[in-house]
Amino acid sequence: MLDNVPEKAALSIESIESVAPGVTGTSDDVAVCVVRCVEGTARLGMEFQHPGSAAGPGTAAPGFLLTAIEWYGKQVEQLDTVHSGKVTLTGTGVETLAKRDVLNSAPRH
Repeated sequence: MLDNVPEKAALSIESIESVAPGVTGTSDDVAVCVVRCVEGTARLGMEFQHPGSAAGPGTAAPGFLLTAIEWYGKQVEQLDTVHSGKVTLTGTGVETLAKRDVLNSAPRH
């Protein structure tokens, strides 16, 4: 695989287990969701965007950082296409996430 080709991944939300405000002093909220990876490989540390949540032209959609992946009860570092798992997403606006939303990985800068 070429190193200069950015990895892409897409996660389809199957259910939302919890949404909680972030730690005091931070603006990031935390959502725990059951997802299915529908494209690529989702890896810890990747940022995902909700395609329908952009505030307007020239404004980036809020980003959600993938901070944990649980697969069959074990913490793992990646989730491959067609696999489902429980993930933790951190970022402002996680309360806008809903079942059947598809999150796409954000390009790395």
